[in-house]
Amino acid sequence: MIETLDDTVGLLLAKLDALGLRSNTLVVFTSDNGGLHLPEGGHQKITDNSPFRAGKGHLYEGGVRVPLIARWPGRVPAGRVADAPVINTDWLPTLLELAAAPVPKNLDGESFAALLTGGPGRARKFFWHFPHYTNQGGRPGGAMRDGDWKYLEHYDTGAARAELYDLARDPGETNNLATQEAKRAEQMRRALVAWVQDVGAQTNVPNPNFQPALWKKLYEEFDPTRFSPIRATPAEHARALAWRRQMNVVVSKN
Repeated sequence: MIETLDDTVGLLLAKLDALGLRSNTLVVFTSDNGGLHLPEGGHQKITDNSPFRAGKGHLYEGGVRVPLIARWPGRVPAGRVADAPVINTDWLPTLLELAAAPVPKNLDGESFAALLTGGPGRARKFFWHFPHYTNQGGRPGGAMRDGDWKYLEHYDTGAARAELYDLARDPGETNNLATQEAKRAEQMRRALVAWVQDVGAQTNVPNPNFQPALWKKLYEEFDPTRFSPIRATPAEHARALAWRRQMNVVVSKN
């Protein structure tokens, strides 16, 4: 799959050169989510997103931090690495600004045209709202990033079990600082709640068929966010495969 992707990107770039469009075409290479890190569809080993935690379908960095490469000769500096975070909803206002077209108000994203063409990034907040379960082990939840700090809450367990990470020191999200930084966690929780309400996002309601024992088996007895296909022992791989079989049964029943 990766070889095919590499070949097709090469064909695309070669065609732009053949048509003489290299210098006035912005090429963007990115993704909508991180790599799938759990066994699925007959594949025992999928993607390792190290050093980031979890992957597709999760709000941890392995699920939301994705590649972003841009090429525009003479406009986007070659070889430059920008560390300022952006989000894919930023592309609409960014492309409009680069094309000198009017940018509508009240868009979900913000233009990062200046950052893309060599300028500095700016401080801002990011929000994620993911109100459903997934067959990758993801749970209903929300997250907020403010600078290097990231707040994460699973809606089925609530703010009492919220998580707070310092991504600068802990990009793998292994050290939950929600208790030590309780004031910061609460401020970020309130900001997330206000944003969800402001955008009118769909929220969750209790499931009358909820089975606590099955939930515990799928999300606590085995924590899918902690599984790493590269570092896992044979016993851990076997446990992940058993978890996949159980998840497949749950999904097929619904």
